[in-house]
Amino acid sequence: MYRKYVLTVVLALFFISGCQSTTFTYNPENHAQNSLAEVLLEQGPRRYANDYLAEIEYIWNEQGKELSGRLPYVSATFSTMKMQPGVYRIQAKCANTQFSGSVEGIFNFQAHGQYRIYCKQKKDRNTLGFTVSTHVSLILETLK
Repeated sequence: MYRKYVLTVVLALFFISGCQSTTFTYNPENHAQNSLAEVLLEQGPRRYANDYLAEIEYIWNEQGKELSGRLPYVSATFSTMKMQPGVYRIQAKCANTQFSGSVEGIFNFQAHGQYRIYCKQKKDRNTLGFTVSTHVSLILETLK
């Protein structure tokens, strides 16, 4: 009985840790850690079931080189990033309880900056004139 309990706890921890997001750091020029831009994905509590959550999947630099080095469907997604200043293209997964999709954005990060990336639902009008959700975009908010 004790053995089954221990095995269950170990397996539960293994599966939970496999679903965690990780921190991504890009600093090839060895800038001081406090001068790097910090990008957060502060999800906070979801007020509604249709609220979108963001997870960073891929990151490219200005030259088009893929920096994240992750494999689709296998690797962890990123919840925070620390990056040297520059322009980056970021692909994130925006998902709610019904829909999931990947969106991209090009962002310029400044030294010592603190940013938050989130998915924002956009609305248009349908042929009857009613407001309906049409797409989701990736938004960068400057915190500091």
